[in-house]
Amino acid sequence: MKTFVKRTIFFEDPYFHATVTEQGDDFDVVYPKVELASLKDALNELTHYSEDLFSKRTPEDVRSVARIVDRAFSDMSEAERNEIVLLLQKTSGFSQHDIEIFGLGVFTSLVSYDEKMIGKYIESSMKTADVVETCFGYLKRFGLPNPFVRWREPKLLSHFPSGNVVGYTSILTRMGFPIKKHGAAQVFKIPSASALFPMLYLNKLKDTDPELRSTVAAGFWKGGDNDIERSIIENSDAINLLGSDYSVKDLGNRIKRYNPKAVYLPHGHKIGVSYVSSAFVNDSDLLDRTLDGLVRDISAFDGGACYNVKNIYVQGEVERFSELLFDKLDLFERNISPVSQRAKAVADEMYNIYLGSPHVLSSDRKNAFVRFSERAVFWKPDELFRYVHVMPVSGSREVYELLNKNSRYLQTAVVAVPDKDILRTLVLFGKAGISNVHYPGSAPLFNVYEEPHDGIFDFLKIRYPSEVRFAATNFKKNRDWLI
Repeated sequence: MKTFVKRTIFFEDPYFHATVTEQGDDFDVVYPKVELASLKDALNELTHYSEDLFSKRTPEDVRSVARIVDRAFSDMSEAERNEIVLLLQKTSGFSQHDIEIFGLGVFTSLVSYDEKMIGKYIESSMKTADVVETCFGYLKRFGLPNPFVRWREPKLLSHFPSGNVVGYTSILTRMGFPIKKHGAAQVFKIPSASALFPMLYLNKLKDTDPELRSTVAAGFWKGGDNDIERSIIENSDAINLLGSDYSVKDLGNRIKRYNPKAVYLPHGHKIGVSYVSSAFVNDSDLLDRTLDGLVRDISAFDGGACYNVKNIYVQGEVERFSELLFDKLDLFERNISPVSQRAKAVADEMYNIYLGSPHVLSSDRKNAFVRFSERAVFWKPDELFRYVHVMPVSGSREVYELLNKNSRYLQTAVVAVPDKDILRTLVLFGKAGISNVHYPGSAPLFNVYEEPHDGIFDFLKIRYPSEVRFAATNFKKNRDWLI
């Protein structure tokens, strides 16, 4: 009889030396743990070390290191890639498809981007109110830069991320790397066991450049621990938060109380939308391609991310559209991206609630839910799952009116419109508060060099806290994705 020996994965940090263990069925993960008794000394050491190091390193030097790390995750051997995907599957529960295409896929886009063009389009957009053409799409600024705001370099940037996706969270630590002159020391909260990837990323950074890795302190503490978080807030010049509305509000209130001068980047709950024009409803081939794309936008990470499509506005007959969409969602879950075990409890509850409802499509597999109605609203889903609401609209202007009343929830809009309407849709939806206008099938694929996050470029905002916001497309013509 073969004896099973559980594997243990250890992660270390230069500043947080205590540990906490997340236990799993197949292996345990040991993370660095933040302790209040040693936190003040750790922050002082981190800040002084980083200030000294960045005074000696050029931005170009640091960017070259980051590129090496990106390339390591985009050019992995099959064996190494399979091992990472397996680890991430076991800890996060997400499908192999989502981890490979959307999680690790971000590094392919980073490596392939023309290094000479980094930041160029953002600088251009800051200087003009016109739409700027980028490498892959368009960028539009809304609002005027404040002439009294000056560029400033933070000494300490702290991150309070969520753990609901794989991949993007890891590159948050790039925000503190130098742009013009200095970089910032960074504190990174490990949100949960599903956030294994940020530590893998920092390990690869350590292998490439141990000195640069030591400008980031990463560790776990229980969210809401006021003693630890107050100490970090009081010492931070900028604070980046991704989480639920409750956590964003709670931390925001404490920032106002403990350090009102800190630049605060709140990224709370968002609700993705889609608009499908009649041109893409009435043509069977275009409709089929649009539905295939929407299935990926709805299903990615089980519908729990900020960019997942929830409201689908159709310039056409909604019941037929909904039936076709549900059939494709069902096949996609069966054959390509299965629902995670942790999401199945939500599915069971939803199935029992909507069983027999004439306006909600589901099956006994409980792998997706499509609601449809004859009146368009801005729907706020009660559960995060592969769960959408399809509604009829007369056109993009009606969608704008709905969006404009709900700007706090807006981030991503997936659109299928004729070429002549792409720019008009960017300006119209951007005016309402949308920041990312994507083609079907690409909602999770942000291009960080050309597209804002919730209307801002985080790395710019911490240094230049102007009140302007941005919106961008990730395509110029429909042939960019209809290939």
